[in-house]
Amino acid sequence: MSLPETVPQGAEGINSLCNPEIRGLRRETDVPLMVQAASLTLTRHPGAGVIRSMKMVRLLFLLFWCAGSLTGRDRALAEDFMAKGRDLEARTLYGPAIAEYRRAIEEDPANAAEAHYRIGVLSNQLGNSEGAVQEFRVALQLNPNHTEARKAATAFYVNRGATARRQQRLAEALRDLQEAVKIDPGASIARVELGQAYEESGRLPEAVQEYQAAVNADAKNLTAQLRLGQALNAQQQYAQAVRAFTAVLEGNPAQAEAYAGLGVAYFHQGQRDEAKKAFDQAIRKHLVAGRRDLAQQVKEKADALLSPTPPVQGR
Repeated sequence: MSLPETVPQGAEGINSLCNPEIRGLRRETDVPLMVQAASLTLTRHPGAGVIRSMKMVRLLFLLFWCAGSLTGRDRALAEDFMAKGRDLEARTLYGPAIAEYRRAIEEDPANAAEAHYRIGVLSNQLGNSEGAVQEFRVALQLNPNHTEARKAATAFYVNRGATARRQQRLAEALRDLQEAVKIDPGASIARVELGQAYEESGRLPEAVQEYQAAVNADAKNLTAQLRLGQALNAQQQYAQAVRAFTAVLEGNPAQAEAYAGLGVAYFHQGQRDEAKKAFDQAIRKHLVAGRRDLAQQVKEKADALLSPTPPVQGR
């Protein structure tokens, strides 16, 4: 791009300088290059005299003015494209809507987080979940505070990781669920899923950490509280397990599994009467829910723990 030999005069001359189609200037990010070129011209001709220096100063002023006008022009065009995209999206014309959102990104890439997010949402609608998550991640790079993009990206990795866990592809599950937690450390559901993947991988201490993190993120997540209590029982941390199960029952008094876990924790702390009451409650809740099979499992566990050990017969 070459600089003009003379400074443009009047509105028409200024427009010719600022017109991106004529001058090869696409958007405001290119203006510093023009300023640098103008400065070099001034430096290379120190003997050009005061008049040329004044012309160059005026040129620099015009370039900065152009930067502001181009910024406003690009943003206005981007907003128009976004509005068209939303209108098309509302009419379920997803392909054309995506095209308008991409035009908005081209006009104003630095402020295009919402456009990338909308493309991601529509990509999901069209069955392209891999493409969608890439758009969500770009949106987060441009605007780390874009809440909806963070939720959407996290949900993608949680869903894929949970599917892998259920299919016992635990290495893949851990990778995706760790990514979900990295994107949103406060996502309680992601923490619970990661805890389950750790637990099924035989990494119980890490599972407990994730369940505890899930509870810290959302104390009302009763699944997290229940999983935490069960993992603490497995680690023989019975006093802490009692607290977790009690928290579950405060939120859901009909939770039979919490009563069963509480019975185990009480038994191992030497509180046999409390353990029996908890096991009885668990059996009753399962029966009320029509789960006789689960009630039978609790009864067998309770009998194994609470029945007196038969005396050893002497020889």
